[in-house]
Amino acid sequence: MRTLWLRLFLSAALGAIPNQSLAGETRAAQILDRFEHANQWRDHVMIAAHRAGSMQAGKTLYAENSLAAVEGSIAIGAEIIEVDVRRAKDGEFVIMHDSWLDRTTTCKGEVVN
Repeated sequence: MRTLWLRLFLSAALGAIPNQSLAGETRAAQILDRFEHANQWRDHVMIAAHRAGSMQAGKTLYAENSLAAVEGSIAIGAEIIEVDVRRAKDGEFVIMHDSWLDRTTTCKGEVVN
């Protein structure tokens, strides 16, 4: 199941970026191989982008969990892109790290509401 979600996310992330070449598809396959066969890649450290990699070198470059952050992370070679998915009360999925809206938006209250 973990591999299925990883494949779906990588496909969505790579498909969301225009002009993705065959080299990009090869890169995704390489990342999946390293993830699925981690014991054979013990000398390789996978680079992960927390909150989709909104910060680089201590500076905020993109809104956290945004498509721009995902694209920026892919551009600098991140192999794992972590995003925070929550389900709102209406059943819709939202991407938001905090459980409250106050820190990153002009709204107030819980994300689930």
